[in-house]
Amino acid sequence: MRNAWLIRPVPHGIPRVTEFKEKGIIAVGWPCIGNLKGKSREDLKHLLSLPPHSLTGLALGNAYATIDIFVNQMEVGDLLLMPNGEDIYLGEVTSDYYLDAAVDSNEEGYPHQRTAKWITNTSRKDLSMELRSSLKVHRTTANLSHHIDEIEALCKGEKLAVTTDYIEVTYPLRADFEVSFKIPKDISKDEAQRLSSYFASLYFTK
Repeated sequence: MRNAWLIRPVPHGIPRVTEFKEKGIIAVGWPCIGNLKGKSREDLKHLLSLPPHSLTGLALGNAYATIDIFVNQMEVGDLLLMPNGEDIYLGEVTSDYYLDAAVDSNEEGYPHQRTAKWITNTSRKDLSMELRSSLKVHRTTANLSHHIDEIEALCKGEKLAVTTDYIEVTYPLRADFEVSFKIPKDISKDEAQRLSSYFASLYFTK
């Protein structure tokens, strides 16, 4: 079964939605570290800890997790969801990872690429509350495969009939670990406070 991925069009912190659509590509930043084909997560972590990026801590964790998704986990045929403000663009991965040396510089900053076919676009308001909640993750890439049915429907210009009375929430607890849980759509303030108290009790001392 194919997967679905979030991709944000801001490699190297530079908005590239126009290039993504016109060139039929997706890309991530972190230029000047070479071709990453065949690099493992540990390889990526090591490269990013060295100059020119010299990342540490949470920034390092987020970076290598993002690049690992882009280089090693995405596959041809997977679906893409690209948010740009209130606009949502839907597409499909059409190539393996490659390095575009022409933009492998600090000025351009989007060398790590794949080709993509952009299928259609819609508005953020047309997404289910669950999918909109999943887009709150603060990463360039993220796995949206648990929303594959809805994303496939959106690619066809349809809206998936959503009958659930809950919201699925994803929270990035650590750089390489996310917590997912469901809450009622009509959760009350008292219930939210009790849930907060419960989470606060979930820790273990060595």
